[in-house]
Amino acid sequence: MASGQLFSRTTQALFYNYKQLPIQRMLDFDFLCGRETPSVAGIINPGAEGFQKLFFGQEEIAIPVHSTIEAACNAHPTADVFINFASFRSSAASSMAALKQPTIRVVAIIAEGVPESDAKQLISYARANNKVVIGPATVGGIQAGAFKIGDTAGTIDNIIQCKLYRPGSVGFVSKS
Repeated sequence: MASGQLFSRTTQALFYNYKQLPIQRMLDFDFLCGRETPSVAGIINPGAEGFQKLFFGQEEIAIPVHSTIEAACNAHPTADVFINFASFRSSAASSMAALKQPTIRVVAIIAEGVPESDAKQLISYARANNKVVIGPATVGGIQAGAFKIGDTAGTIDNIIQCKLYRPGSVGFVSKS
């Protein structure tokens, strides 16, 4: 990856708190981009183990489900992005647990309502350990033609219409 670049066509993520639609939209984006491997390496669903069937193009694939952040990081050491779909009540604790994993480089927190003091603590820890926090209360992020976080950019129809499946199409940053 180029200096300052967060994502690439080989970036893989761990998805916390199973949400079928955002994961499937990520996989659809991956397929449109022509990625060789899906961007979602594993799902973390506390208390659950096994596999979740989803689609990568027309092919049905099984994505491993892990019950803990530590187990997922150990099973998928190349997955360096943690996408956190936990509620505001638990997102700070699960995000901090992810930041403490040596393999995690970027944590994206979707939850709204995370206390400001918790957000500041996460950001401080991330900076001190050369990691990145996106959010809290983010809709995600996208690198055109490479990687997408959750529901960012909407449906496949919108991604095709905006040509986000190809590199260099669009750059967008928003702050609420």
